[in-house]
Amino acid sequence: MKTFIASLVFALLSISLLAQSPVTLKLNLEKGRVYKVKSTSKQAIQQTANGQQYAIDVLSNTVFSFRVLKQENDVMDISFKLDTIASKISSPMFSRETNSTKPGTEPLEKIMNKMSTYNIVAKISTAGKFLQFVNLGKYTDSILFVLDSVPASKRDDARKQAIALLKESAIKSMIEPIFSYLPEKPVNIGDTWETSYFNVSATLSILLLNTHKLEGIENNLARVSGTSEAESMPSTDPAAKMTQELKGTSTFDSTIDLITGLSIRNKSKSHFEGVTKMMNGTTEMVMPMKIDGDTETVISK
Repeated sequence: MKTFIASLVFALLSISLLAQSPVTLKLNLEKGRVYKVKSTSKQAIQQTANGQQYAIDVLSNTVFSFRVLKQENDVMDISFKLDTIASKISSPMFSRETNSTKPGTEPLEKIMNKMSTYNIVAKISTAGKFLQFVNLGKYTDSILFVLDSVPASKRDDARKQAIALLKESAIKSMIEPIFSYLPEKPVNIGDTWETSYFNVSATLSILLLNTHKLEGIENNLARVSGTSEAESMPSTDPAAKMTQELKGTSTFDSTIDLITGLSIRNKSKSHFEGVTKMMNGTTEMVMPMKIDGDTETVISK
């Protein structure tokens, strides 16, 4: 009986010590294996213009695939392909759908189609830090070639759209959030850590400050919760005819696979408030707006 009790105490003590052991969260990806990222986002926008309030619904679906080409020490060369970038905008004033898998007829559609045709390679550390692009120049040149098929009357505007979409910060913000959740050192259950990154689009740059908390570990899966504080940065383009000023917060829950270090599922809810500013000649129109969003991202192999 004494032997049984001693064994039980030892077992419970071992479990307790194991639960308190720090865990290292880092990327451990298999070379050549294709990983797929699927992200679905729903946004409900309330826009006020000339005293009239409008409701705009936006549904976005993005599919990435990536694979490790090589790894030296703690730095990986990862090839990314933007398989699908699709969106549907619905409002009382207009509706529009775009899908990068179709060449389309408009310059923007042609550019997005080419973006989903070629691969871009980036150096990512096993700690999830974006370091640099390897072939950014070749990637953008391949896409800009499509402008030759755009009518001359639309080519200048198309080039401006392409440059805005293909600037380094915009492409980086498509890739960086996939890995930017890892802590810099081992963590225990209950520990918190912070990360940050910019989310850049053609007309908007948002700084996100994220706080993560390790909630628990079970079956090689880590449960992480957190919050994000987000605020748009002032536009540096003096010629911009439209700018947006937004500020908001979001909450998220994610599941991290301890074997690969990937966040295999992440769900978030966000709320933003701010204004859209548009120049009409010398007159500036200021339109208040609110955005409520739900996003789910899943990574599979």
